[in-house]
Amino acid sequence: MTERGFTLVELLVAMMLMALLAAIATKALTSKAAAYQAAMRSDLRNLASAEEAYFFRHQVYASSLEDLGFQATPRVQVSLRTSTHGWSAMTEHEARAGDACAMYFGTGVSPYTPATEEGVMACSSAGGGGCSGR
Repeated sequence: MTERGFTLVELLVAMMLMALLAAIATKALTSKAAAYQAAMRSDLRNLASAEEAYFFRHQVYASSLEDLGFQATPRVQVSLRTSTHGWSAMTEHEARAGDACAMYFGTGVSPYTPATEEGVMACSSAGGGGCSGR
């Protein structure tokens, strides 16, 4: 008589393969999220450089991205607030709803969240992560 079913070894091998595939998938998703946040941070740093260069030339901050000639990374949205003595900007990625990076400099403009310290970039993540740095 032939018995049907799986042996313990076969079940363990199948479980190990599923665990390996889950680990690979998790790593891929984490890497993608880091790449999206890197694009947001890079755009914000480039915008800060462009605003300060504009101020150096015109003694006033640019009131729009068009005035700066600034082009954001595809799928990254940039929001900008300015006054004669300061600016605040925020970046968000289409693929990461709830994630944002923000920075401000100067006075007369309300900073975007999550920026809390002048000249320091801050990021928030809907997934619970985040970053900050100079």
